[in-house]
Amino acid sequence: MTTVNTKIFKDLQSINPSAIIELFVLTLNSKLHYQTWEANRNYTVGEIVGSTNSGIVFKCTTAGISGDNQPSAFNTASAGNTISDNTVTWTAQSVDIYRFHSGSNLNLSGKIRWDSNDYLRFPIQASGFAFQKGQIPRPKIVISNGGLNTVGSSIDNLSISGLLLSVNQITTGNDLTGATITRIRTLAKFLDAENFPQDSNGNHVNPLGTPDNTAEFPKEIYFVDRKSVENREIVEFELAAPTDLAGVRVPGRQATRSLFPSIGTFIQ
Repeated sequence: MTTVNTKIFKDLQSINPSAIIELFVLTLNSKLHYQTWEANRNYTVGEIVGSTNSGIVFKCTTAGISGDNQPSAFNTASAGNTISDNTVTWTAQSVDIYRFHSGSNLNLSGKIRWDSNDYLRFPIQASGFAFQKGQIPRPKIVISNGGLNTVGSSIDNLSISGLLLSVNQITTGNDLTGATITRIRTLAKFLDAENFPQDSNGNHVNPLGTPDNTAEFPKEIYFVDRKSVENREIVEFELAAPTDLAGVRVPGRQATRSLFPSIGTFIQ
């Protein structure tokens, strides 16, 4: 039997084609959040080491003892490459990436698929992305401290505090500082067809519009600047733009007359 309340909830949960879908990507840092390679160490299968190769880490797939020097191939390897290191074999893979959405504006019980990636439903509140009087935003993001499933990672049902503990064992007091948070926004009408039920022919169809994984607002990329709150319910992070971090200046290199003689001169 259909009740008034049922109808109201159904209307509240229905999707407007122009509804903004907000997605988040948390990407760890290969230099900060993974153990450092060590010479002549006995590595076991499954151990992961970082490198200066941005976005790439190395997983031990054949146990053994590492060599005297870190393999030079670490600097140029791509995901999937295997590298010999004395008796150890390493396999290059991407850093751990966590993709999630708040789930508050979409009538889905679980994941959202966008641009061939799955974003899992997870309680999250983000604010402070707007520019105020020309100042660079310093957003805050509050994440539920429950289980967080990962995408492209071997870690399942990891709480945020558990993730903090993991990276703090590598870099004391890091608290995910330096991790990248990417905010992605699109409209419901552009979502992948896989997000919606099948039609009578067994095909997934977006009833709101035409799927287009290029139709999104400009990505907003920030770094975790510090953890501001952690308790049993939530963890709150303060974010900063790449140009708003301590020790960072724009431009990265100061031009002088020794490099560019015409600086400070005008030609009419």
